[in-house]
Amino acid sequence: MSYQMYRLSVFYTTVLFAFSQVIYSQPDTFRPAAVKSGELDNGLRYYIMHNESPVERAAFYFAQQVGSMQEEDTQRGLAHFLEHMAFNGTRHYPDKEMLKFLESKGIKFGEEINAFTDYDHTVYSIRNVPVQDESVLDSVLLILHDWSGSLTLSDEEIDLERGVVREEWRTRYHTRKRVADSVKNLGLFKGSRYAKRTPIGKMEVIDNFEYQELRDYYQKWYRPDLQAVIIVGDIDAEKMEEKVKKRFSSIPLREHLPEHLQFDVPVDDAFTYINITDDELSAPEIELYVKHPVKPLSAVEGIENSVKSSTLQTAINRRLISMSGQTDSPVLSARLDIEEVVAPLEVLKMTIKPKKDSLLPALQFGLSELKRMALYGVNDQEFNRIKSASLQALERDGGAAQQSNVYLAIQLYEAFFKDRPLADRAWEKEVRKKVYQSLQNDSLTTYFRRYYSGKVNVVAITGSDTYHYPSEGEVLSIFDKVDSIRPEPYVEKQVKEKQLIVPELQGGTVIRETHIDSIGLSKYLLSNGARVSLYSVPNREKAMYFEAISPGGKSALTEDLLPNAMFATVFSGESGLANLNKKELQQSNEVVPVRITIGDYEESLSGHSDVDNLEKLLRTVYLSFVAPRFDPEIFDGTKEQIEMLRAAFKANAQSVLAEAVQRAKSDRAVPLDEKLMDELSMRDVETIYRNRIDNAADFEFVFMGNPNISEFKALISKYIGSIPGNPETVEVIKDHGEKLEKGIRKIRVNQKMQIPKSVVNIHLSSLVEYSLENKLMMQIVEELLKKRYMQRIREEEGGTYGVKVSATLKTVPVDHCTLDIGFDCNPAKVNTIVPIVYEELEKMAHTVSASDLLEIKNSMKKTIGEKEGNNKSRFEKIVNSVRTNTPFSGADKAKVIEAVSEQNIKEFIKKITGDSAVIEGVLMPEGM
Repeated sequence: MSYQMYRLSVFYTTVLFAFSQVIYSQPDTFRPAAVKSGELDNGLRYYIMHNESPVERAAFYFAQQVGSMQEEDTQRGLAHFLEHMAFNGTRHYPDKEMLKFLESKGIKFGEEINAFTDYDHTVYSIRNVPVQDESVLDSVLLILHDWSGSLTLSDEEIDLERGVVREEWRTRYHTRKRVADSVKNLGLFKGSRYAKRTPIGKMEVIDNFEYQELRDYYQKWYRPDLQAVIIVGDIDAEKMEEKVKKRFSSIPLREHLPEHLQFDVPVDDAFTYINITDDELSAPEIELYVKHPVKPLSAVEGIENSVKSSTLQTAINRRLISMSGQTDSPVLSARLDIEEVVAPLEVLKMTIKPKKDSLLPALQFGLSELKRMALYGVNDQEFNRIKSASLQALERDGGAAQQSNVYLAIQLYEAFFKDRPLADRAWEKEVRKKVYQSLQNDSLTTYFRRYYSGKVNVVAITGSDTYHYPSEGEVLSIFDKVDSIRPEPYVEKQVKEKQLIVPELQGGTVIRETHIDSIGLSKYLLSNGARVSLYSVPNREKAMYFEAISPGGKSALTEDLLPNAMFATVFSGESGLANLNKKELQQSNEVVPVRITIGDYEESLSGHSDVDNLEKLLRTVYLSFVAPRFDPEIFDGTKEQIEMLRAAFKANAQSVLAEAVQRAKSDRAVPLDEKLMDELSMRDVETIYRNRIDNAADFEFVFMGNPNISEFKALISKYIGSIPGNPETVEVIKDHGEKLEKGIRKIRVNQKMQIPKSVVNIHLSSLVEYSLENKLMMQIVEELLKKRYMQRIREEEGGTYGVKVSATLKTVPVDHCTLDIGFDCNPAKVNTIVPIVYEELEKMAHTVSASDLLEIKNSMKKTIGEKEGNNKSRFEKIVNSVRTNTPFSGADKAKVIEAVSEQNIKEFIKKITGDSAVIEGVLMPEGM
């Protein structure tokens, strides 16, 4: 559960302000989406929509217009606390019976059962609910019904949950979160109720509120006139509507309830300078904010504003990218966003990362670019390119891809909160297309000037307390300086005449091909030794997925090269390809980006495109091998960015612990220290890259999609066949013999902290044969441990917000398993909680709960069904089979899972723990 609301984009993206310039004379009549909706006599609203992504699943959401803004000063944190309590007992599901029931149906708490609370809203969700059993749907509706007004809120459960919420605060209220809230409260929300209603609340309230105060708050604000039921899935919408009416109509709307007030945030010309320093922060960062009120818009107005906002942001951010990082630029990076912060407030926000000792010049840079846009707007070249690309994207969309149940449910609760209907997707697309077609450049300038008039409401500069920061007077002097200067219109650097030069393609031939129709596989051996696999997909989608894998990675390098190996692909990526630098390459439209990685035991290239751009993708792959760039001019700027990342890493206490644990695992681990920065060398970086991204015969090139076969063969022969290859020098992974010693090795790290907390990271490794059966056993062990730790450590001890468990099976450098267990907790409880980790592992070797095992098996089988037809998931399985050198087959995983018994689990646990090596890492506050 999260108190911070993370919203996905919806059709109506962030709107700027309430004005509408109707671009065409008669806007189309609004066409709503196919949603069954209504309002019951008690005020509760419902939205029901049939959708089949995924099939045989439904998403249930329960939304209400209640958040931390409804709290009084003595109740700060109760809205979020109630969200927690909704899972701890209701009239029809006492104690934890609700979660037991849902998990028995394969619906997992935390992943598919969740909730969030923000300033103005609270939303609960139960996702991926199987729809085949009518009684399950009825039971989920009963749960939503109980959330509305039937929580038990027992004394015992309240007291147990206090500890969980305290630990959530300890985990989530990290440095960046504290800084972000301070900027909001001291700047954006200044003078409003929002400044004193951070959703997590105050821990003194959480620790001390009376039981009845929580119950009174619940009775006052959880009520049907502020609530909505949202259901999207593979259901009969009419039948579900009748169920909703029957179940929820009987909920009474109590009398004499307080008015649900809407709160505002002052928006004026007032200026606030905020400087926040913290030794847990790293390099300085500048944020500029212009505040604007959010006002209601019609559907067409919302689309118009969305189009203008998107076009402007794209243009400005392209400019900022092109100017950032240059030798004569004071900034490493800059970005502009327009976003809704809370219901009544949106902001124009510019985020700037200055170069070293360039705070004031970077501030001047940001203000000057805002002024330049206000004076001259987007030039014709920028405008035409963005408009054309946007229209092409709309055409490519075609409305064919089905939206997921969760995506549509989020759209619907957003529509409920804003009191507007959801638009039909095809109608919205057509209107958006007309807006783009009629859009004029000068209207964008007018739009931006209405949004930005030269006034900035908040300047926030944050960073480590080791830096010198400007005073408010110095900041204001930069405003005066920018006011007195008239910047020139933006002129884009011309790169059209600088075409990408592709080294001569010698070409190759397919010398052997084989086909395995049962799994849709065609394998091609090229004349240079390169092996290419093409997996067909069961539908005619245009997407092409690609990954190339070669064994070796850093294991093939000597230790003196390891520091530069960490950043070899970073420097090459920043330099570009062939004769074009990175920015020229992005504008050339001749390539498709490819991600290149040099890992511990392999090097890889990966990317995706549609079928029509397959040649551009293959061109990038070819150039990545034969014509990488290592531009000395970008070395210093990229090195400075790496130094900033290193500083941020060192300022993060958890990262310090992670590094200590990693160094305990391997003598070849490279510490992120000053020595590392001193050893960075463009010459060594290039040497490493060319050593690893070399020899086509050493790579397996894997594709998945539905290209024309003859065209595919011609393209791989042309590009992959042209990469130099030598089958006689194929590499293998080098095992450096770094075996961890059996037993427990303890690592202790002490770090200064603002909010004292401990971080525990326990790493277990053991030799286990790689097989499908063992891989599934590891998954089951992971889920069983999550359940045990949830119950013992979170619920009974109140010792942590959550325990992360990751169980994996690996083939490099030898077959082995790893088990990672990690959590944050109160430092005073470390000595109580850490032993529980080992106790539960020991218990599982002797006792496995039959009901827990059944729930996990049901969940795993349910997930298999949900991933059927998901091409991305299929490709991940294909690549894993290549990576592990195991067959890709249609093995019936459900049958394998079903065959797993309690005895199997107990024996497997004994195997992985009886001869294991353990690293126990604990981070403690300084002085403890």
